[in-house]
Amino acid sequence: MYAPLQGIIIPAATPFRPDGALDLDAFEFNMHRWTATGIRGIMCLGSNGEFRSLDDEESLAVIAAAGRCKGDKTLIVGVARESLSLTERFIDRVMALGVPIDYLSVLTPSYFASQMTDRVLCRYYTLLADHSPLPLLIYVAPKFTNGVKLSPEALAELADHPNIAGVKDTSSDMMAAYSDAAGGRADFQILAGSISNLMACLARGGQGGVVSAANYFPEGCARITDLYFGGDQLEAAAQYDRMRALIGATGGRYGTPGLKACMNLLGYHAGVPRLPLEPLDADTCREIACVLAKEGYPVEEVQP
Repeated sequence: MYAPLQGIIIPAATPFRPDGALDLDAFEFNMHRWTATGIRGIMCLGSNGEFRSLDDEESLAVIAAAGRCKGDKTLIVGVARESLSLTERFIDRVMALGVPIDYLSVLTPSYFASQMTDRVLCRYYTLLADHSPLPLLIYVAPKFTNGVKLSPEALAELADHPNIAGVKDTSSDMMAAYSDAAGGRADFQILAGSISNLMACLARGGQGGVVSAANYFPEGCARITDLYFGGDQLEAAAQYDRMRALIGATGGRYGTPGLKACMNLLGYHAGVPRLPLEPLDADTCREIACVLAKEGYPVEEVQP
């Protein structure tokens, strides 16, 4: 049996200093704050973790830090590289750390997007699942992968593999089809990859979501699934609407830079994005700070 994933998982931001250096002290500070909340787990080295901007040594350092601070939370680690051999080798290096990881998340390869057919992707994930000592979560995020995504038929095939534990779906249009194709299978877990498809996931029997805004609103996001699985679906829907409106008025409009700005305003140590991503300007941060303050959140002073 796999570790349960029911609830909200934070796709952890990776903090960088103004000179671009990795800031592990800040990451551990955030981890300790997150693990004191009602979220279910942490995913490091995902899209919001800017994993494409980290080299392997930095990635391993982040994983080790997450393992030191995970407490009783589920830990998911992103391990995707663009080829099978590189991903297998990185998995081997991750395993050598001895970190208590529950799942490995693998984003679809995408550089040769037109050749990423169902046959190719099924073979890729099958070989990785055969190789990996830990269960895999398939990560579908066409926004970041030149439109690459699995068909429902391919997902149903992969769901039969005993070491493929589920899918994190960040697409705008596949949740219903994935749920119909693979939902309800023993031990196969379907997770929303964003706040926008969280309620659709829950309504179709999914386990929860990996929600970027949980980096800065962990309790507010966790309350959605707590209410839902506690049997109060109406209040869960109302909480979802409240959170979605607040996220849209704050960090949700600006991607990773907006996420980090919100974290910093709310007392987390998110640092700045790594170039070529740029931090939000001070005026935009002040606008976000005003919204947060009106909603009753204690806000840190905006730095010039």
